[in-house]
Amino acid sequence: MSNILRENGLAVLAFARRGTLAFLEDIPDDKLCYSPIPGGNHAMWLIGHITLTDDELRSELGGGQAKCPTAWKKLFGSGSKPQPNLRDYPSPPELKACLHGAREDLVGWFKSLPDAKLAEALPKDFLQFAPNFAGLMASIAYHEGLHAGQLRVIGQALGKPPKFG
Repeated sequence: MSNILRENGLAVLAFARRGTLAFLEDIPDDKLCYSPIPGGNHAMWLIGHITLTDDELRSELGGGQAKCPTAWKKLFGSGSKPQPNLRDYPSPPELKACLHGAREDLVGWFKSLPDAKLAEALPKDFLQFAPNFAGLMASIAYHEGLHAGQLRVIGQALGKPPKFG
């Protein structure tokens, strides 16, 4: 039997990821640390931050082992600052592979949750993001969409035309 909360949540996660990947296509590897705004987020930081967020939420709420290296919290975690040099980061292929892997793991975890768990309140420390596990999917998609917009601004500054509309 299907669960409309899960289906909707997975749909918004997929929608947000399509935007992220589309905007990321516009940024060549030699521009991954470019920001059109001094001190602004660049694509390497954004990719790492989205990846780390997926991995941390899945591991902290699902009880599984985190897969991102511990050092990534300093590079990509909340409050971290983008570094200007590509060599300060994992390689672009490694980071992009982790972006995909972390989302696959997150989606797999959401798919594995019993229906009753989706309506269950999140632990106290996570209530700022959503009231329950089902709502968390929309919050994750919103977070990614915010950062996908930043990727779009970078692509626009690089002269890339709009992707949608």
